[in-house]
Amino acid sequence: MTIARNARTDPRSAATRAAVLEMAESLFASGGIEGTSLRQIAIAAGAANTNVVAYHFGGKDELVEAIFKKRLPEIDARRAALLEEAEAAGRGEEILPLLDALWRPFFEQENASGQHSYAAFLMSVFRSNRFDLRISLDGDFPATQKIVSRIATRSGTDTETGGHRLVIQLAMVAAALAQIDQKELDPEQAAALFADVLRMTEKAMQAPLEHSEKRP
Repeated sequence: MTIARNARTDPRSAATRAAVLEMAESLFASGGIEGTSLRQIAIAAGAANTNVVAYHFGGKDELVEAIFKKRLPEIDARRAALLEEAEAAGRGEEILPLLDALWRPFFEQENASGQHSYAAFLMSVFRSNRFDLRISLDGDFPATQKIVSRIATRSGTDTETGGHRLVIQLAMVAAALAQIDQKELDPEQAAALFADVLRMTEKAMQAPLEHSEKRP
C-alpha cells in the first residue's frame, strides 16, 4: 500500500496513470471491454512495463471505475450549468432542454486525439454488463440524477422503461458522434448532426407506452 501511495504522488507515476486512463477509454471505446487487454492498453500508453495497468489500478473493473471518476465530475458540472441555463429561461421542465443537458457534454467531450470517445466507452461498458459500476456512482453526481429524474417524470415513464429508452438514446448519440469523428465534420456540420439526433432522442423519450394498456 505504501508503494502505491508513493507511486501516485510521483509526477512521473501520475503522468503514467493519466496516459493509461486516456488510452483505456479510447481502446475500450473502439474494441470493447472484453476485446481489449490490459497489456494492449499498457503498450498503447507507452509504458515499458506491460503490468503497469495492474500495478496502478488492479483489474478491468477498477480501471473502468477510474475512467468514470476521471470524466464524470466535469460532465456532471457541465450538466448542472446547462440545467441552470434551462431553468433561467423557464424551460427547466421541458424534455428537449433536459435531454440537451444530459447529452451535450458527450458532444463537447474530446480525448487527446480529438475523438468523442466517452459515449462509445459508455456503450462498451453497457455491452459488457458492467453498467453497475456506473450506477454505483450515482450518488456522487446529483445534477445528472436530477436531470434523469425530471426526464422520467416529464415523459411519464417508469424507472425500467425510462432506463431502457435512455440506453437506446445513448446508442443514438454514440453513433452520431462516431459519424462526426469518422467523417471529420466541421463544427457547423457536427452541431447540426447533434441537434438532429437530439430531436430524435426527444421523440424516442416521448413515444407512447402502448404496452402499458395490455398489462392485466
